Amino acid sequence: MKLAAALLLIAASAFAHDANGRSSAPIESRRLINPLGSSEARLFSAGRNYARLCVSCHGEDGKSKTRFAGTLPKRPTDLTNYVMQQMKDGEIYWIITNGVAGLMPPFSPQLSESERWELVLWVRELRTRQLYVERIQLGTYEWQLPPGLPHPKVPSDNLMTADKVELGRYLFYDTRLSKNRKQSCATCHQQSKAFTDGRGLGLGSTGELHPRGPMSLVNVAYSPALTWANPNMKRLEQQALVPMFGENPVELGMNGQEAELIRRLQAEPTYKGLFAAAFPNESAPFTVANVTKAIASFERTLLSGDSPYDEYRRGDDPTAISDSAKRGETLFFSERFECFHCHGGFNFTGTLDYLGKGQPEVEFHNTGLPSQLLAKGLAEFTQLPDDSGKFKAPTLRNIAITAPYMHDGSVKTLEEAIEHYRSGGKEAPNKSEFVKGFAATQAEKADLLAFLRSLTDPTLASNPAWSDPWHPQRLAQPVPPKFVVTGEVLAVYPGAGAVTLAHGEVPGLLGPSKSREFLVRDAKDLARLRPGTKITAGVRKRGSDFQLTALRATAPRQ
Repeated sequence: MKLAAALLLIAASAFAHDANGRSSAPIESRRLINPLGSSEARLFSAGRNYARLCVSCHGEDGKSKTRFAGTLPKRPTDLTNYVMQQMKDGEIYWIITNGVAGLMPPFSPQLSESERWELVLWVRELRTRQLYVERIQLGTYEWQLPPGLPHPKVPSDNLMTADKVELGRYLFYDTRLSKNRKQSCATCHQQSKAFTDGRGLGLGSTGELHPRGPMSLVNVAYSPALTWANPNMKRLEQQALVPMFGENPVELGMNGQEAELIRRLQAEPTYKGLFAAAFPNESAPFTVANVTKAIASFERTLLSGDSPYDEYRRGDDPTAISDSAKRGETLFFSERFECFHCHGGFNFTGTLDYLGKGQPEVEFHNTGLPSQLLAKGLAEFTQLPDDSGKFKAPTLRNIAITAPYMHDGSVKTLEEAIEHYRSGGKEAPNKSEFVKGFAATQAEKADLLAFLRSLTDPTLASNPAWSDPWHPQRLAQPVPPKFVVTGEVLAVYPGAGAVTLAHGEVPGLLGPSKSREFLVRDAKDLARLRPGTKITAGVRKRGSDFQLTALRATAPRQ
């Protein structure tokens, strides 16, 4: 316990953990191992101390929604949040011992060392209980959530499993789902274009041109209203039926061909095992309902939240976006430009829902496009004149690669989109109050454009979990890392998921150092490292840490 004693001398910093689940505790604290095994007696003891010292801020359930917590300058950490799983026992112990400067007192005077380690067990127990609740609400699927983004909601009759997601990926890319056997969901929702298709208007399997363009499916799991203007289309399972069997307009063209669709899928050997694994309790899993459930499950995994702007905003990399983009951010969130009113929140849209959110937000707007003067839009479903020409404001995430824009593709570039809103659009009786025009210099428009471009997630197009399983070679190449480090492994800490490197300078990020500790997220990469291994890897800042990516290693000489 010498390391633990030494750590007590280090001052606490301001936050318990960041969006990456990393605490402000010293990096060495992650190597501390809890000497106590969990038992009923120790949890009972920990529960008593938690009730005595912690409940007023963190609450009995650990969610920090107490009346007192709401009066504090910073709300205490939600001890049940999924990012708590990223924290090591030693980090939690260190924070309990030292407190959080100005926010949480140190508990070393009130609690013995054993009692503090017991509290670590209790914090883990709170997260375990919440995880059990999440499994009931979401299923057993292990989410790869972008840092800081919440869990999406999942319907109770289609809980998420890895097998269901994998089946959905195959179906999403399968041309058997179209009458002409030439189109799939991915025809109109391409990974390289943030799951759009680069067309202003959709094109069906019969050659019929649609009145609207395909929307991006990125982060569609957070949308409580699907499509451009239908407030009643709330479930992905329901929406998946429309492209397959809809006739107005015709998309995949399978109306009346349900039996043929099932025959096609049953004839493909790959699907025998996939359907059985996805729906293990069904003797006849090949059904249209299961097809839509699997596709919806796959679509819910299309989560994006790791753009350069996210890195900058989380504090991971202050240089992740340009000074121009930083000025553009200020303009975007200003009352003069008004952008954020329709494109706010973590998903840059006014239509949003997620697990734990009280009420879903659903918004539709008439933004003064010429086509909106004649289009029914939302009014087609509500029959209200004031809803004519109203459409959903889509997410602006990855907007730089989803041109053309608007529901009808009438705006070809981001520059044109900015100009449309600067001019205030066409007059309409029910035009949004936020589309009134604004004065902007050429420099300001360039800054806003730079900000919008910074919302593109560079990992989206190369993520193999979202790629075409029928044609794997079509996967885009990963974006090269911005920073590259070369060094030699001095020590490996499997429990902490970290290594110490002797490395050279990384211009713009790290100066030369005799040794520095780096996180290694990929367990397979970590397993093949040992002292003396020479490595070259991308390096990213994650809160106060540095994380290795795209690691290449040369084994040390024996």
